[in-house]
Parts: sequence; structure tokens; C-alpha cells
Amino acid sequence: MSVTTRVVKNSSLLLVSSVISNLMMFLLTLFTARYLGTFNFGLISSALSVVGIFGVFCDFGLGMYAIQKVSRNHDLTSRYFGTAFVLRLILTVVTFMAYLIFSSVGGFRDEAFDVMVVIGIYMFFNSLTTFYYSLYQSNEQMHYQTIVNTFYSVGVFVAAMIFIYLGYNVVCIAAVYPIAMFLSFIIGYIIKIRHYPKFSYDFSRPFVKELIVNGVPFGITSVFTSIYFWIASIMLTFMSGSVAVGLFSSSQKLILVLSSVFMLISNAVFPVMSQLFVNDRIKLNALYQKMLKYMLILAFPIAVGVTIYSKDIINIIFGAEFLDAGLCLGVLIWATIFMFLSGTTSTLLNSINKQFFVTKVTMAGAIFSVVANIVLISMFSYVGASITSVLTELVVLILMFYALRNTEFKLDVGGKIKPIIQVVMANILMGLVLVYLNLPFLEGVVVSVVVYLILLFVTGAINKEDREIIWSLFNQVRNRG
Repeated sequence: MSVTTRVVKNSSLLLVSSVISNLMMFLLTLFTARYLGTFNFGLISSALSVVGIFGVFCDFGLGMYAIQKVSRNHDLTSRYFGTAFVLRLILTVVTFMAYLIFSSVGGFRDEAFDVMVVIGIYMFFNSLTTFYYSLYQSNEQMHYQTIVNTFYSVGVFVAAMIFIYLGYNVVCIAAVYPIAMFLSFIIGYIIKIRHYPKFSYDFSRPFVKELIVNGVPFGITSVFTSIYFWIASIMLTFMSGSVAVGLFSSSQKLILVLSSVFMLISNAVFPVMSQLFVNDRIKLNALYQKMLKYMLILAFPIAVGVTIYSKDIINIIFGAEFLDAGLCLGVLIWATIFMFLSGTTSTLLNSINKQFFVTKVTMAGAIFSVVANIVLISMFSYVGASITSVLTELVVLILMFYALRNTEFKLDVGGKIKPIIQVVMANILMGLVLVYLNLPFLEGVVVSVVVYLILLFVTGAINKEDREIIWSLFNQVRNRG
């Protein structure tokens, strides 16, 4: 199976899950935000932000290291994932206890504390469920992740709709997350029992040391990534209050949808890249360069379109009460361009055993984010948090490229100027068309897609090689049908 076919096969399966999941999350956000209002919506958003940071300690890189090893030799599945699961369970219990202590001493009271506890239970089962995701990814069997993830997204939405219909309070609405995640864990466990070998356990000192030592760089990277992604909401909680968190989180949740799409692509590409690093580095470099181009083609028009229609998007999804978040979204959306490019580079570095470089870069990003948020939140509240998010992603991207400077995969800036200019020109022209026509949101989306696709071909951003890849994939899909 060709590299392109493998990547598309893995990505397409996860894309199905992403479409369903993001649709459900979109509807969930729409109904819960309108039902709860900015303050109560901010309570749940704050809890999810804290869980976003604490949650990475549940795994601390064990899953990523297991994927890296098993993707190169599937015979290692039982031993690596069996031992890693026990270690992950221990870390999850310890993290959950630390989270409860933080919630009790962090100034959360009454309903806010209850929401924190409920979301903490969600974190516990999410850790165990996503462990199975690592198992599926390492064997490039993404259809199992699609099943579990779809079950969760549909389940959490249905439960939320029932609770809203019954008029339940914010604590009960928060409870839909752990309920759906627990049921998803059961589904994931059943799939594991039926389709994977029985786990074996090796607690010998050298093997446990191997797992921990090699997993730590992945884990620390996740910690710092979570800090610079979630810290803004936490700092807003203490510096500006739950209303500001609600306004910022309404925009951030839309960014989360886009980041989740990228994470699915990254999960599909990572095992392929890890294997190519051992078998064919020339193909790996070609895959990385193509991924950068396609991520730019994907992210740039989203940033342009959302900036133009930011207030319309906020009003349609969240209602007039959240309209002040329009400016926030118009700024925050530009972080996605840098996020997609830096994420692709991070995936490459992890696949070529340079995860320590990724750790150092994300640490720098986390430090920058904290310092910048202290300054900008105090000056501009939730808009300042949005500016910090964009600047942080830009800093991380620059440092990621710098980390590749001494490798065979370093960015060929000179050779990439022309494609970048072509993509930028296509987006500028698309933006000008939208501004000139001044169409309503839904009509603008349709027109922008058509115009952008035409401009990609006219400017040459989609070249002959790209057209051949697209045509090849089209033939594969047609032949399967």
C-alpha cells in the first residue's frame, strides 16, 4: 500500500468520526451555551480547561511511545500496551486525586466545585478510553477509534438534550460528559477483548524504565502544550471572572473543532511517519513537505472566512448574549494556521526520535503564553487572551522549524516561497471577493468555497503533482465502489 493511500485511508476513517463528532459538539455547544448563559457556560469551560492540563499527567507520554514502537513492529502490541495500561491506570488515579485537592483549595465553591468534581470523573474515564485510541492507531486500525469516538459524541449530545429538556442545572449538564465517556470506555474495552491479543505484563526494571524514560519527553510536551492552550481560560477565571471565560471559551471551542480535525490527521500520519523513518526517509521528507502545503491550503481560507464572518458565526451559534466574542474569534482563528503547521512539524520530530526537541519548544511556548497572558489579559481581558494564543502558536512554529535546522528534513525555504505566495494570493483574492459581494453568511460560505477552489488552480497552488494525487485517490474510491 502506497504512503499516500495509507495516509488517506487512515485519515478518511478518522475524518468520518471527526465530522460526526464535531457536528455533535457543535450542537452541544449551541444548546448548552444558550441554555446555561455566559456564567454557567463559563463554569463548565473553566473545569474543562483545568482538566485539559491535569489530563496529560494521566498518560505522560506512555501512549505516544507505545505507538512509535508498535507501529514499527506489531508483534510488540501485547507487551507494550499491557504494561503501559497498568502504568497509565496508576497515573490516572494519582492525577485524579491531585485534581480533587486542587479543586478543593482553588477557591471553587458550591456549584462551581460540584462541576469541577463531575468533570474530574470525565477526565478519569477519558484517560482510559483514549488509551485504547493509541492501541488502534499503532496498528493503523482507525475504524475502531471511529466507532468509539462517534458513540461518545452522539451519547454526550443526546444526554445533554434530555437533561436540558428536563430543566436540570449546570451540575447535571456537566454530568453528561462522564456518563458518555464511561459508556465509551466499555465499548473500547469490548473492541480490545475481541480484536486484539491478550495483554501481557512486563514489570522488569529495565522495561519499565524504557517506557518511562522514553515516554517522558512526549509527556512533558503534552504538559506544556496543554498549558499554553488552556492556561488562558484558567487565568481568565481568576483575573476576569466566569463571564469573560464564557466569552473566550465560546470562540475557543470553535478553534477546538479545528484542532481536533488536525489531531485526527496527525494521529493517522504519525505511525506512517514512524515507519518511514526506518524504511524510507526520502519518502518521509516528501510526505512532510506535502503535509505542510496541504495544511496551509486548508487553514488559511478558514482564517480569512471566519475573520470576515466572526460576529455572524457567534450570533448563529451562541446567540446575542455572546456577541462580544466576535472580535475574540476574529483574532483567535489566526492561531489555526500556525497550529496546523507547527503540529505537522511536531509530528515529524516525534516520528524521527526527536521528541526532546519538541519538549523544549513547547516549554518555551508555555512560558511565553503565561507571561504574555499576564500582561495582555490585564489590559484587554478575553481579547488579550486571544492575541496571546495567536502569538504563542507563531512562536512555537518558528521554534519548530528551527529545531529541524540540523536534520535532513529542514525546511527548504527557497523552494517553498512560490507555493506559499500562490496560496496567500488565492486567499487574498477570495477575501476581496467576499468583502466586495458582502453576502450573508451561508451564501458567503458557498461562494468562498467555489471561488477558492478555482483560485487554487488558477494561481498554481494546486500543481500537476497535486492533481495526479487527487485523481489517483478519486480512482481508488471509485474502484472500491
